[in-house]
Amino acid sequence: MLIYTVKLIAIFTCAILLSPTAFAQQNPQPNKQTEQSFVDFSGFKGKIFDIKNREPRDLVQILQPLGSGFKGAIMQPNSEYRTITVRDFPENIATIEEAIKRLDVPLPPKPPQPPRPASPDVEVVAHILIASNSEDAGNSSPPALTDVIKQLQTTLNYKSFQLLTSIVQRTRYERGNIEARGTADMPDKSLSGKYRLLIPHINPETMPPDFSRIALGNLEFNMEGFKEETNRTVGVGETKINTNLSVRDGEKVVVGTASLKDKAVILVLTTRILK
Repeated sequence: MLIYTVKLIAIFTCAILLSPTAFAQQNPQPNKQTEQSFVDFSGFKGKIFDIKNREPRDLVQILQPLGSGFKGAIMQPNSEYRTITVRDFPENIATIEEAIKRLDVPLPPKPPQPPRPASPDVEVVAHILIASNSEDAGNSSPPALTDVIKQLQTTLNYKSFQLLTSIVQRTRYERGNIEARGTADMPDKSLSGKYRLLIPHINPETMPPDFSRIALGNLEFNMEGFKEETNRTVGVGETKINTNLSVRDGEKVVVGTASLKDKAVILVLTTRILK
């Protein structure tokens, strides 16, 4: 009987000791550190602002710091309707409204740009000369090439210089190009040439209003020589000149020389700015 009484006392004592812990587990105390700090939404107001002169998204980037930053506050631009929707405390909305009045104004007019000088045309004159050692051929060329031929006589070992043909083309000063094809005969019929001149890139090297120097890019000249014999046409070879040039207005330039059997083909080029 004594043993049974002692057990009851022990059980009762344990129940008393454990009961506060159980009660605490059933009713946990709130942890202040886990609570989220947010404002009562009933304190917010909303307003839609019509934007007349500026881009709403650009204005929002400037106005964003004027909002409260509290949870639930918004500032939403709409480019289609040209509006900014704001939901925030009344005092923040008032500040944003004043800022929009100052910022949403017409942009100042841009100063008028001076008219760009009109681009002139470019005239390209190409002379095709045939050099040979035939003493009977002589020197038949226009007076404009007299000075060039004198220089060629001192540098090339040929006795005669004759003009096969001249090519005259016009194009734009900027991003211009020319292409010319044809067939020409020597005055004495000793040679004919089927030629092609291509200059795909003609651009200014000096800006307006100077117009004094021109770049000729990827110039390509090809010619196939032939002559007529009894009842047949005989080929005498092909030539090719390919180069890039920088020329001044009115300057005569010997672009290149190429062999054609016992003769030579010389390309002389002049450019003029047609203002």
